[in-house]
Amino acid sequence: MCIRDSNVSRSFCAASRPKPCVITAKAWIVYDVRTASVLLAQKAKEKREIASLTKIMTAYTVLRVVCRLDIGILKARVTVSSEAFMMSGTSADLLVGDSLTVWDLLHGLLLPSGNDAAICLAEYFGFIINEIKLRPPSNPMNPINTFASEMNANARELKLLNTRFTNPHGLKDPLNKSTAEDIAKLTAACMQLPLFSEIVKKVSYTCAARNSSGKAKTYTWYNTNQLLSKGFDGAKTGNTVTAGSCLAASYKNSQHSLVIVVLGCKNESYKWREVIRLKDFIINKKKEEEPVKLPEIKKLTRGRSSVLTKHMPSLCYN
Repeated sequence: MCIRDSNVSRSFCAASRPKPCVITAKAWIVYDVRTASVLLAQKAKEKREIASLTKIMTAYTVLRVVCRLDIGILKARVTVSSEAFMMSGTSADLLVGDSLTVWDLLHGLLLPSGNDAAICLAEYFGFIINEIKLRPPSNPMNPINTFASEMNANARELKLLNTRFTNPHGLKDPLNKSTAEDIAKLTAACMQLPLFSEIVKKVSYTCAARNSSGKAKTYTWYNTNQLLSKGFDGAKTGNTVTAGSCLAASYKNSQHSLVIVVLGCKNESYKWREVIRLKDFIINKKKEEEPVKLPEIKKLTRGRSSVLTKHMPSLCYN
């Protein structure tokens, strides 16, 4: 669709591009973090699969447990299981028996969007949650299912009323769904967490790990978010056949703090340009609405003040 605003008589193209501002995303939103309000949206409450945007809640859930139990994420180590190793889709290329810290795995989760890292974290923290809730050893709950339940508890606490998680990675599951609006609210909450925001703004990350024999090895991961070099400060990408190309992006400057979410874009390249277009549209619209500064009015009225003075109120307060 072409972005239009009811208060503006013409269509806007981001950064005055000559091409029409077509947004192919099936659902999208521009969310103002400072006022907790929706600035622009289409089908933002429509439930859809969200692919790896699921991992935003995975990270949030891990960090909540870490803070609640004062777990040292630089010291706590997780061993890669065979189930994690066998995960399909995007990967942090973890090997069975490798040992990494929780801090390292959070990077493997959020930068290369590792489904294997998601399973490692869900297994580790699901087990901890089971112990906290004193589930009897004779009837243990699968730690991954426990973790997914905790994700849903956090969603309810954040009032994400149209969201349900069934896994920590976001691979195809018709029951694992959310909305553009809920993901925007979740992303806004996560960007307030220093540990989360520190990770997602990184272009790359290198860490030391140990293999099953105890020998040192190194992992290097690169962020899948291509907007980090374009003024955005992080968040998460996602893509599956059923969810389409998805992106939650955070943008901040002296005047704006925005979260933009696009779900089900036409393809990978479209999601980058569409998020930029939506950001530019909001910023350009804001500039049009700003009042003319007093010094500028004085300059305008030099030599013809009697003519323009009576129009000052409309110049200053659109």
